[in-house]
Amino acid sequence: ISWGKVGRSMNASNSLAFMQIRLRSLGKALDEVKTKRVRLEQALRKGHVPEFEYASSLLKLIVESNTLSKEKEEIAERVKVLKNEDLVQR
Repeated sequence: ISWGKVGRSMNASNSLAFMQIRLRSLGKALDEVKTKRVRLEQALRKGHVPEFEYASSLLKLIVESNTLSKEKEEIAERVKVLKNEDLVQR
């Protein structure tokens, strides 16, 4: 089981704490993707990576970033709903 599968299976959870933790971890994952992209661009500029490898790696990073961003938006919306439900119950 990968973390992604575990995360997706638990996205339906009603645990506000879990959702907030997941939201923060997605933010960190997005930061890591940005760092990888910067390093990849630096490697290209220094001539350490051929252009075809750069293009392939960049595409993978873009797909990963888009996937993480979409999941982060979904989790953020769920956190918002859970917070509102919590306020209504009080």
